[in-house]
This record gives sequence, structure tokens and C-alpha cells, in this order.
Amino acid sequence: MIESSLPSSIVAEIFDPSLPPLATLDERGVLRPPHHRLVRVDATSGPLHLLIGAGQANTPIDQHRTAMELVDVLHGFDEVVGLAGFKSGAMDRRAFFVATSAEGLSTMEAAGRQVSTTEPSAGCIGVLALLASLGPHKGLPTSLAIATTMGASQDRFAAHRLLGLLDDAFSLGLPEQHDIEADLRGRLSDRAPDHVENHVAELVEGPDAFYA
Repeated sequence: MIESSLPSSIVAEIFDPSLPPLATLDERGVLRPPHHRLVRVDATSGPLHLLIGAGQANTPIDQHRTAMELVDVLHGFDEVVGLAGFKSGAMDRRAFFVATSAEGLSTMEAAGRQVSTTEPSAGCIGVLALLASLGPHKGLPTSLAIATTMGASQDRFAAHRLLGLLDDAFSLGLPEQHDIEADLRGRLSDRAPDHVENHVAELVEGPDAFYA
């Protein structure tokens, strides 16, 4: 959503041999090999870069290798923030940062960011978690920005909360977001049939004829 909300351009495409061998059609209908995209976004506070992944390796050793290589590639960046979802209840609507070093925790708290020191209590798994947690050991300042989500599906409300958290922290200058709830109602209304059959009434209504 950041990429579509601000002026952006693709800087590079990264072809990672550890990705599952699934070639997919792009927005033009052209078959492309699996790859990650590095996108430059022009925010109000200055340029930032998004690394948009197409997935991750299936084996822990390849996930670790990918995370270490990304740490080396991103070395020298002022700050690297991983964006993640945290499965929670329907009424749990939060967004917060998670520090990956004591120094980073102090810096974020001093800046007034919403930081959690108790969640995710079960930990994080995958390349993103490895990248964030390994960063400080290689001199790369990292953190996670997490929004609570409903299940594993794409949660537009969670994405909206995450955008707000990032905008407050980094002054991105994001335009005012659309009413997500109204947009969702409109999508559901468009998909709803014009006429709904009352099948329950058909099942319980009386017979048309009498049988002796």
C-alpha cells in the first residue's frame, strides 16, 4: 500500500534461486520468473526503499542464507524495518514496533513510538524474522512493525493501521486513506446477488397435493 500511495519506481529485481520455482503472470500478462523487487518511494521526509518479496525458501538453511545475504546488501542503511502481521482476535486492533536490540528499544521509546516488549510472545519465524534479529549483530539497525490481523488472510484494516504507525514514526506524508470499512461494504454489495431465494421457506411450506 505504501508503493501505491506515493510516487515510486522499481530500482532492481532480485532473482533468488532459493525461491520456489513458480513463474507467474505480471500485470501485463507476461510470464515472469520468481523474484523480489526493490522499489524507491519518494516520501515527504525523503526517499525510502521497499524490498517486496515474492515468497521465501522452503528450507531453514536457505532461509538463513537469504537473510544473511540481505543483511549484507542492506548494510549502510539508516534503519531497516520489517513489516509483519500478528494473528490475533477480531477485537484486537493494534500496531506496534518490536526492537531487535537494547539500543534500538531505548531510541524508539525516546522517540515516542509504540513499542511492545511482550509480543509476539511465541516469537517470529521466516526470512524476515531472521533478517531483523540478525541485523544488529552485523551493525545494521533493524526493527519490526507489526499489526494484529484476523487469521492469515490479507487484512486491509491491519494494513491501514500499519500505514498509520509508519506515517507517524517516519513522516511519510501519506495521503488520507479511504474509508476501509465503507470500501469493504461496497465490495460485498457488488458481489451480492440482486435477488436472494428463500430456500428455507421452500423447504418448510406445505405440500401442493394431498396423498391418501
